[in-house]
Amino acid sequence: MEAVTVLAQSLLFRELEPTDLRALAAEAHFRLLAKGETLFLQGDPVDSLHLVAQGLIKVYRPDPKGGRQIVLHLEGPHRPVAAVAVFLERPHYPASAEALEESRVLVIPREVFDRLVDTRPPVARAMIRFLARRQQQLVHLLDRLVFHQVGARLAEYLLHRTEVEGPGFHLPTNPELAALLGTAPEPVSRKLGQFFREGLIRMQERRVWIEDPAALRAIAEE
Repeated sequence: MEAVTVLAQSLLFRELEPTDLRALAAEAHFRLLAKGETLFLQGDPVDSLHLVAQGLIKVYRPDPKGGRQIVLHLEGPHRPVAAVAVFLERPHYPASAEALEESRVLVIPREVFDRLVDTRPPVARAMIRFLARRQQQLVHLLDRLVFHQVGARLAEYLLHRTEVEGPGFHLPTNPELAALLGTAPEPVSRKLGQFFREGLIRMQERRVWIEDPAALRAIAEE
């Protein structure tokens, strides 16, 4: 996939004119990540904006004591990774990012992105919309953590991933999924097993297909 195609399909740059997309692509480059490879660490200086072209990137806050992680986001194709960091007054990443599978990321130098925001209103508007959606998602996540059980959170997560990425999406490990849902790995494992036995989902090597979306939706709304 060429850089121009990745940019044209992204949330932030798809409203740009073709000439602007080609100019931006000329200043960007791809980075390949193996499964488990770090994209950046919490505290690293922000020198680029990253767009996922292929694969899946986990954004997380590590436990200072070396225990559990707090998984903040999972970013798939066409989505930026920790984009809010480029606007911080002291631009250092507030979280770490790691590839959950073999991934390909488009790297845009920060000064290039800053110039686009200053000169191309569609990019600025798209960034504001993205940050507003992210805030809305965090408020929704807090609501789910406080008022809904693990099964409802897991069902909603599976439905959302299918809606965004299509059938057969890659499921994180149970500890990673538990960190994302605000629980422990054991309840996640039990609920996944229950959904599988009841025929609501089909799984193969951490790939998931939803077999009964109506039933999962009912669980998500409990």
